[in-house]
Amino acid sequence: MTGSETQRKLVVGTRKSKLAIVQAEHVSAVLASAHPQIQFPWQTVSVSGDVDKQTPFLKFGGPSDAGKNIWTEGLEAKLSSGEVDLLVNCLKDMPTVLPDDCFLGAIVHREDPTDALVVKASLKDQYTDLSQLPPGSVVGTSSTRRKALLKYKYPHLEIQECRGNIDSRIRKLDEPGGPYTAIILATAGLNRIHLTERITKHLPPSEFPYAVGQGALGIEVRKDDAQVLNVVRAIEEPLTRWICLAERALLRTLKGGCSSPVAVNSVAESGNNVRLQAMIIHPHGVRKVSGEAVAVLKNDTDAEALGSSLAKRLEGEGGLELLEEIRLLNEAEMNAGQSKR
Repeated sequence: MTGSETQRKLVVGTRKSKLAIVQAEHVSAVLASAHPQIQFPWQTVSVSGDVDKQTPFLKFGGPSDAGKNIWTEGLEAKLSSGEVDLLVNCLKDMPTVLPDDCFLGAIVHREDPTDALVVKASLKDQYTDLSQLPPGSVVGTSSTRRKALLKYKYPHLEIQECRGNIDSRIRKLDEPGGPYTAIILATAGLNRIHLTERITKHLPPSEFPYAVGQGALGIEVRKDDAQVLNVVRAIEEPLTRWICLAERALLRTLKGGCSSPVAVNSVAESGNNVRLQAMIIHPHGVRKVSGEAVAVLKNDTDAEALGSSLAKRLEGEGGLELLEEIRLLNEAEMNAGQSKR
């Protein structure tokens, strides 16, 4: 971004998936409305998470937050080099610790953050709830958190890996001879690509808490680019930002990532009073550690304090031991997978 381009064009970087493009188009349109003197064309970038759609997430980086860079690393390289001026990501896919030269400039447009049950098309009139599925029914998901919750709450079901973009996962679900009775997807993604009619049931977040940042969009900018930061901050939703920062601070304090079964449910009460509920679940569903905290959020500092204080409380109530057990379990599974190659 140089010379006269500064005033007329800022390039938005995004992944190549259908959902990512829809999200980038939405943010570009909102930015253009707020800044009619600037154009916001978007450009797609390949990332490793989209190229490899078979490997379970655990194999990318274990339980650490660094595993999430399969969705962001390629994009951040383009941002750092100046090829794009800002990035639009699903916030849940962004590591809680960004590269030194990158900054989470704005958090916008949090759709419904819940998870959704999607039943095979041929069975949709037969089953409307996870509890109705017969023992041994196969439920597909790529999320370690969802797998752990399913094992904890519905031990009669069989859980299988199901990766790919939303369209491809639904195609796998609906295959007449396919193994899946149902899959679990984010409500937000289904809504954004106009597949809301496929939702069999919204899973109540009080019973089936969601991923940190799920449903929200994060706009990443270069840390030293004050001009672009001011541009994106114009469309930010402050309470959305603070709620998501609280969730991210919790996950960062717990040192969790894509392969950590950590779930949250954030409830905005009167004013800026926010109730943050969180859960750490053993991957095999054998136990959990959960808790909640409440605070009035007025700024980023309040938000991060809420998340980190709840994380420390969970650690002190058995979470630290559970996280270490999860780390050792994941390490053993990764080593076993490597020995088979």
